[in-house]
Amino acid sequence: MTIRIGRDTTTWLFLLGAVLIALLATSATYISIRADRTFQAIVEERATRRHAADLLSALQDIEIGQRGYLITLDPAFLEPYGEALARVQPELTALERTEASAGIGGGHELSDLVRRRLEIAAETITQAQAGAVEAGRAIVARGEGRAAMDRIRELLTQIIDGSDARNVQAIDVQHRLNERLQVLSAVGGVAALLLIGAAVLVLRRQIAALRRAEEDMRRLNATLEERVEQRTVDLIAANQEVQRFAYIVTHDLRAPLVNIMGFTSELEAALKPLQAYVLADGAPVSESDIRDARTAAAEDLPEALEFIRSSTRKMDGLINAILKISRDGRRELRPVPVDLEALVRQSLDSVQHQIAETDGEADLSVKVNRIVSDRLSLEQALGNLLDNAVKYSKPGRPLKLSVSVRPEGRRMVAIEVTDNGRGIRAEDHGRVFDLFRRSGAQDKPGEGIGLAHVRTLMRNIGGEITLRSVEGEGATFTLHVPTDLRRVLDEVKA
Repeated sequence: MTIRIGRDTTTWLFLLGAVLIALLATSATYISIRADRTFQAIVEERATRRHAADLLSALQDIEIGQRGYLITLDPAFLEPYGEALARVQPELTALERTEASAGIGGGHELSDLVRRRLEIAAETITQAQAGAVEAGRAIVARGEGRAAMDRIRELLTQIIDGSDARNVQAIDVQHRLNERLQVLSAVGGVAALLLIGAAVLVLRRQIAALRRAEEDMRRLNATLEERVEQRTVDLIAANQEVQRFAYIVTHDLRAPLVNIMGFTSELEAALKPLQAYVLADGAPVSESDIRDARTAAAEDLPEALEFIRSSTRKMDGLINAILKISRDGRRELRPVPVDLEALVRQSLDSVQHQIAETDGEADLSVKVNRIVSDRLSLEQALGNLLDNAVKYSKPGRPLKLSVSVRPEGRRMVAIEVTDNGRGIRAEDHGRVFDLFRRSGAQDKPGEGIGLAHVRTLMRNIGGEITLRSVEGEGATFTLHVPTDLRRVLDEVKA
């Protein structure tokens, strides 16, 4: 009887253990399947969010390119416009596909609005390219494109917010599933150790994947906000630069035109006594008329013509300076390893004879030897600063020129060029980087494009130029250069 009871107990324990293992296995399998589906839903929601954010970014780039071209008629704005235009349809198609897969399709309103917004942008640019700039701007002023863009932004924001909300729900479900699995694992005891081990392994993998998904989502949010903020800052800076540039160019080009117009009037005035003398047709001409005609031919006409030639040469120099900066802004950058010590020594050698003529001296300190950058941009920028240091040395004072290269954080290097020359007035520290703007006595040849050119070169490679100076004591120009231009270009593409 005891044996039978023992056998029955063993059987029941075996059956209970088998049932328990079966229940644990079934429950664990169910939870694992649910967790996998939840994780897949998170992945799909991330894809939906990414496509919505990228579509919004592309449409904003199109809007920026359209407005920039209508304002400035600069074809350079059509390059980012074209690149963004090529991204819109793939992102829209991908977004519709992911929405359909998730069962959250929003109808055709978004695609219709995007199509209409692209039609409006294309129409305004076509009008501007055909010379009807005001017609293109009138289309913008009607506000249809802005209204469509506002609605698109609202729809895409709804998609992004909805995706975020569903992600939060899915993550909460995932956490609850994990808690149930842990409870079942504890209840199983010794009989379910192997099952628990397998479940824990799966659980850890899913937790790690879930954490990665959460981290990716946070990073995506942060990156999107940073990109929007940075592009807003860049757009404001670009608008200010365009306004300042337009003012400077129109002001400096107007001066030669005013001179030409003034001396054209002089030509007309000088032509009258000549006409009175030449067109007399045999009629008697007074001594006064003859004297005025000779004065006009010998003095007034040559003087006016010379001033007109001088003004046209001035205009030609200004236009060539503008074209030079424009070409440098469009030149393709070539990231290559650069030996900074060799580059700086080569640049110093090119002005060494001029330094020697002033009984001056130059010294070099290099604490960062190699970077990856565009060599031509660095050579032109450094060469310009060294030429300025020699050109604007203080008369009667031996030139002391110092170039130092030092690290500036983890991703930047600073190249400082210090001289003991004339220096720059404090109120001119900002304006010397503007096109055609110079400081101090204008006793040296030049058009005032050197420092503007350097600033353009630095911005092209992701750097900047700054100035410290005291008038009469000298100046220090610092080139802030990224250590790896490839990283800068990759961030721009992203």
